Amino acid sequence: MKKGNMILAVLIVLIGTLIGLVMYFPKNIDTALNRIQHPFEAGEVLATQEIEENLTAVLYTNRQNNTQLQNALIRKTGIFYKVVDRNGSLTIEKPNMLESGELRADVLISWYDKSDKYIVMAVAYDEDVESVTYLDQELKKLNINGYRLFYGYGSGEYGMYELFDKNGNRLEHIKE
Repeated sequence: MKKGNMILAVLIVLIGTLIGLVMYFPKNIDTALNRIQHPFEAGEVLATQEIEENLTAVLYTNRQNNTQLQNALIRKTGIFYKVVDRNGSLTIEKPNMLESGELRADVLISWYDKSDKYIVMAVAYDEDVESVTYLDQELKKLNINGYRLFYGYGSGEYGMYELFDKNGNRLEHIKE
């Protein structure tokens, strides 16, 4: 084989490999989320928030069960996106009555980067809950599809969340 043909063959292989890589790796957040298969597939994206440079927190529902609220961290590396962490889930639907009363809200705190950095998401089941705070930070409120969702992020040691009514009064976690 002539040297020119050999160089052409190598260039074709390299260009084909480069095109394949560009097509394979996700180029946006939705594509990265759609790659999640286990333990569940991503459904509707409810909110995104850049929490650090090139790191985005995404709140979304489970495709098979849209009453499950999930979160994931997606890192942008160059022109591609990668899911770097998936965390637990919260049930959006109001749970059954507890023996001691009615649960006002459910909260999930997810730690990331093996540090004191966290993402917190909450679902308010009780109409009296107007705001949720975690480590003295008021969580952002979302009204989506009739559900009252809250989320935030920050850093700090583990603490308890607090619930407040529209007048700023602290509420107990269980409504009797």
